[in-house]
Amino acid sequence: MMRQMVQVTTVMSFNSEGIQGNENVDKLAKAALNRASCSGKLICWSDLKPKINTYINSVWQKNWDAEGANKLHKVLPNLGEGAGRKRETAMCRLRVGHTWLTQSYLLKNEEQPFCYACDSLYTVRHILIECPDFQDTRRKYFSVTDLYRLFREVNPSRIVGYLKDLGVYGNI
Repeated sequence: MMRQMVQVTTVMSFNSEGIQGNENVDKLAKAALNRASCSGKLICWSDLKPKINTYINSVWQKNWDAEGANKLHKVLPNLGEGAGRKRETAMCRLRVGHTWLTQSYLLKNEEQPFCYACDSLYTVRHILIECPDFQDTRRKYFSVTDLYRLFREVNPSRIVGYLKDLGVYGNI
């Protein structure tokens, strides 16, 4: 892997001629350029990236912790514990029960859908826990009988695998 070293030089040009305070600042700035205290060491951006990411994540976590009354915060108190963004988005939607598959009827001004197999209301709970038609497929991935235990005890990749097996993951 090849690393690129980038040197950044900043040049500022102000028209401060004739303004005494600005001329003094200009003289001090020019004197600083000639000082030997500048190390001139180059820092590769990839050396700073982990520190920047850690800092940004800590700021996000502090903001997230301030949202303690948020429904999702109770389920996922620590940010960054998940896998990819798509899977995390799907898991968040499943936890709060708002998925395209089960809620799009509201946006389309249609009637709430019913399960084609058992004629029950088509909800996240129904798909993940209740539908008898999905029982055999569900058993391959998990055996819990309530949503609380599902989201606490079952690895998200098992839940995603189940939804993919049903062919509904893309509509979450």
